Amino acid sequence: MFALAVLASAALASGALASTRVYLTPGLGKPRTDFVLRFRAPVKTGTFSSVRAHYQVYAKGPRSAGCVSSVSIALRPTRRHAHVRVTLKPRGHVGVWCAGRFQGRVAEIQTTVCQPTRACPDIVIAPRTIGRFSFRVRKVQSRTGSGTQKTGPTFAGLTSATTCSPVTPKVQPQGTTYTLQWSSATDPVTPSGQIVYDIFYSATSGGEDYSKPLKTTLPGATSSTVQVAGLGTAYFVVRARDQAGLEDHNTVERLAHNTC
Repeated sequence: MFALAVLASAALASGALASTRVYLTPGLGKPRTDFVLRFRAPVKTGTFSSVRAHYQVYAKGPRSAGCVSSVSIALRPTRRHAHVRVTLKPRGHVGVWCAGRFQGRVAEIQTTVCQPTRACPDIVIAPRTIGRFSFRVRKVQSRTGSGTQKTGPTFAGLTSATTCSPVTPKVQPQGTTYTLQWSSATDPVTPSGQIVYDIFYSATSGGEDYSKPLKTTLPGATSSTVQVAGLGTAYFVVRARDQAGLEDHNTVERLAHNTC
């Protein structure tokens, strides 16, 4: 009965929320733009007795192959009237937004917290939308005037990843240095000498986060050295990026080999 009363009280409080003003910048962006959302939290969120509440940010746009059409982000507990800042990124292996208008909303979500010694009440509280926003992603036009979107440079990917790290029982290095090599990428607009390369690392095969490169090289590089903390297996993927910010989508992964 106590949990039931708490849930009912929370539902009334949520229903009484006024519309919250949500700010988002920029309003118009490119396929790789990070959009920054800000709002002031109308209520405190977190876990209270048998109720857990949090804010969730949703955005949805046109669906198309090879691009990100939606995003959903659960926010951490926050104080009432706290200023909240969220960055919307085109996460995933593609790393680019679909072109067009995205509609978004910020919702307050409440769920029950089941106790081991008691059954949860059969109550579902629907998410409460507290604010809305929108942004538009423009289509990148090619220099040829054809009006089609570029997919980035042509790149064969990483060719080798090596290290020379002799390990003895008495000497355990804090990090390992790797040497990566590849052949130059080509691009219809950007000269090969102006193309940069994003290096991605993972301790497990296929675990690279393509939204967070470990390192970006200088323009025209065909090799690079990187340092990774600790020991163990190391996997690398390298992607080429032109001056327009468009990146190839290769997934050529190399397991680093110790040559010593």
